[in-house]
Amino acid sequence: MEHDSANLSVKKIDRAINYVVRHAYIRSAIFVVALLEATISPLLPELVVAAVLSYRKDISWKVLSVISALGSTAGVAILYTAGKFLYKTYQVTFDGWFASGGIATYGAKALEGNTFITMFFASFTPLPDRVFAFLSGVYTLPFFIVLLAFFSGRLLRVSIVAYFSFHFGDEARRYIIKHTRTATIIIVAVVLLYLLLRLSGIL
Repeated sequence: MEHDSANLSVKKIDRAINYVVRHAYIRSAIFVVALLEATISPLLPELVVAAVLSYRKDISWKVLSVISALGSTAGVAILYTAGKFLYKTYQVTFDGWFASGGIATYGAKALEGNTFITMFFASFTPLPDRVFAFLSGVYTLPFFIVLLAFFSGRLLRVSIVAYFSFHFGDEARRYIIKHTRTATIIIVAVVLLYLLLRLSGIL
């Protein structure tokens, strides 16, 4: 009885997600999620893209990858502008912060070395990309190089997730529905690991 109840709950969730991802505004939603993730939100746009492509094959995974990368890049533009403006306003405070060392100093040195490569890897890897985006504005680094590098790195990262979700998402959904308990344990473990890494500052 408990197993049947769990299966029923999973099927209801499956239908609910299927309903949401088929709305016309889903592309705009992905853009907004990506923009917020690049600035203040912990929700990865890749998760939304993966969910959409697991249910829909009538939408291009390439298009969603570009939309997501553009949203993230827009968020970086906001952080860049904020860094540039705040540094001009509170220059003494920032100079003291940098003099104390820490991640700000590390980020500054990395950015001064090679802006494009640093921002590319910051957007593609678990490096704290928000810090690098903010510091690029503080140091008034070339705006369009920063955006191009971040867009390129994030597009590559999202495209990998989008490709596999588009081609193998159906199989994952069927497995979850068929093996509810095992899938639930796996999903919970992944979510907890993600939250742990996020809270510890690794992601």
